[in-house]
Amino acid sequence: MIAGEQVYLPAFRSGQTHLKLDGTEFHHLIRVRRFSMGDEIWVVNGAGLAARTRINAINESSLELHVLEEQANRGELGVHLTLAVANLKGDHLNLIVEKATELGVHEIIPLLTGNTIKKGLNQPRLKRIAIAAMKQSRRSACPKVHELTPFAQCVKNLPEALHLFCYGADASTALSHSLNQIKGTSRIVIWIGPEGDWSKDEIDLASISDYTFTGLGPRRLRAETAAIHSVGLVSALLQDPA
Repeated sequence: MIAGEQVYLPAFRSGQTHLKLDGTEFHHLIRVRRFSMGDEIWVVNGAGLAARTRINAINESSLELHVLEEQANRGELGVHLTLAVANLKGDHLNLIVEKATELGVHEIIPLLTGNTIKKGLNQPRLKRIAIAAMKQSRRSACPKVHELTPFAQCVKNLPEALHLFCYGADASTALSHSLNQIKGTSRIVIWIGPEGDWSKDEIDLASISDYTFTGLGPRRLRAETAAIHSVGLVSALLQDPA
């Protein structure tokens, strides 16, 4: 079987020639997918390292893999992309984490904003969703999902970057018009507000921080739609060779 399936092995390090796989990943490959001796699979460590491997031995509760080749940053964007998004009601943040991971985001920061309604966060579940999406989308790096962070603290702590502050005001520039800025930077942060939109204090802080106010079109989008749409646009622009 040609390598296509991808498994997560965080202990994998560059230079290793033989790997051991057990636990749920072993069960899925052998008991569910019915992989056998000689089949090839991709192994990723979630930190940007991937390897094409071949199954050398299948034991009762583990299998042994031989590393055929290594690849650094397989499936990754060339720019560090962060999504800072307000914590949302229900399971909407789960969807955002899944889709943002598929689209290449490196960090996801759930925000506590002035109009945030939901104050809790199931961070372990979000991390599991990110790992599953990384494997499915054939990435080699798993996004870091941060703890719930107050908006002002996030503004203060983030490093220098191109900050795309999504806000539907007349003065906002269409995201597609930021093409030259997007392609000319090594770090991008996309900011998405809550259901009740940004507060005046948050808008003022973004303004004095010299953020780029960005619009997403004439339609009013739900927060989860705005997050996925904006990340998708930026990801597409970053991968466009033109």
